[in-house]
Amino acid sequence: MAERREDNLTVEKKQVLERLAEVIEKTRVMANLEVLLDKRKLLWNNFLAGLAKGLGFGVGLTVLAAIVIYFLVVLLKSLVALNLPIIGNHIVDLVQFVQEHISNQR
Repeated sequence: MAERREDNLTVEKKQVLERLAEVIEKTRVMANLEVLLDKRKLLWNNFLAGLAKGLGFGVGLTVLAAIVIYFLVVLLKSLVALNLPIIGNHIVDLVQFVQEHISNQR
């Protein structure tokens, strides 16, 4: 009877070890460990990740800025079309200030 228990325990241990091996294989622990231990691969992967992040940031910021500028232009055109006296006076003052500044630099 004791031998049978030991056989059952070894069978259960083998099953648990097989399941553990499957889980480790599925999670690719060894591949990740190899990358962590190989300094060249680690540096190369981080370099490529940095390039991708920088490129994504640049493209995303460019698209966002273009959208914001487009809506500002549309808003300003609609405000100019309304010909509001308060805004018009500020625009005239701004244009005069810029013209005076440019003429003083010459």
